[in-house]
Amino acid sequence: MKLLKGVVPLLSGVKMKYGTYYLQLCDLFSTEELVEVPLKRLADEWEITTRYAKKIIQELNREDFIEWTPGIGRGNVSRIRLLYSKHDVVFGMAKDHVRRRKIHEAFSVIHNHAPEVKENFVDWLSDPSL
Repeated sequence: MKLLKGVVPLLSGVKMKYGTYYLQLCDLFSTEELVEVPLKRLADEWEITTRYAKKIIQELNREDFIEWTPGIGRGNVSRIRLLYSKHDVVFGMAKDHVRRRKIHEAFSVIHNHAPEVKENFVDWLSDPSL
C-alpha cells in the first residue's frame, strides 16, 4: 500500500491537463481512502467518454498520482486511492506555471481550485533562493 506522498511530481506539458482531472477527483473523494468507483461515474463527472476516462486514469496511475485497481468482469467495481492532497497538487501546478514564466496562470489555478494556499504560494514566490 502506498502512503500519501509529500512532493508532487512536476505536471509540465501534457500532464498539466491531467492535473485538472486529478483536482476534480479531489472534490469527489478524500485522499488516502480506497474508494469503489465505476469508470462510467468518472466519465460522467468529467463529461467525457469512458474510453478517454480510462486513458486519464491510466496516466494518473502511471505517474503515481493515484492507486487504481480496475474492476475486471461484470459486477466488479474499480477502486481508486488519491495519493496527494488537493492543496499539494494546486501548489505544485502553480509552481510549475511559475517555472514556465506564466505567473497569471499560477494564480488562476490557485484562485480556481484552492484559494487557501495563496499565502503559502506568495511566501514561496518571494523566497530569494527561487
